[in-house]
Amino acid sequence: MSVLPFVRGVDFTKNDFSATFPNSMRQMSRVQWLTLDRTQLAEIPEELGHLQKLEHLSLNHNRLEKIFGELTELTCLRSLDLRHNQLKNSGIPPELFHLEELTTLDLSHNKLKEVPEGLERAKNLIVLNLSNNQIESIPTPLFIHLTDLLFLDLSHNRLETLPPQTRRLINLKTLDLSHNPLELFQLRQLPSLQSLEVLKMSGTQRTLLNFPHQPR
Repeated sequence: MSVLPFVRGVDFTKNDFSATFPNSMRQMSRVQWLTLDRTQLAEIPEELGHLQKLEHLSLNHNRLEKIFGELTELTCLRSLDLRHNQLKNSGIPPELFHLEELTTLDLSHNKLKEVPEGLERAKNLIVLNLSNNQIESIPTPLFIHLTDLLFLDLSHNRLETLPPQTRRLINLKTLDLSHNPLELFQLRQLPSLQSLEVLKMSGTQRTLLNFPHQPR
């Protein structure tokens, strides 16, 4: 009798799956966490679509340019780590953000020029990392809907402005805006973030002398 159906977690880090992916993954029907970091993957293996119990998936440091298909079928997925890949906006399906259980998403160190289409639909996100991309603006709907965010990292992008809706992130505890060419007046809504505990602004040319104060 195979033990594979009873496996709950697998770490394949630094295995080379550039040519083939283990077909036996299909049998791991109860796996809840899967780590495929540094496995030379250039596309999402179709076998992942069969892991209906999967909650935590890490695919960082690979060669992924697109993630169409299998990931949108993982209805139990809670955390998704896609940092350090080659993802462009055209390679991220809006359907990915229909996953209702998704609370943690890391898309840092990719090639995104815009916030991915449909991201505002991921309403249960509490951790979002979009750092180290080429994002120039934040669409208005994003912060209207993602009001449960606790951690937001937008550092090392090309943001000159922040939408007024930033003040709606009333639960936010950590905000990283470091290394963006932000204009001073764009920071006026920050005093509204009353839950904020950590604010990182290195490389934005902002100091206590030119920082907006809480209105009296």
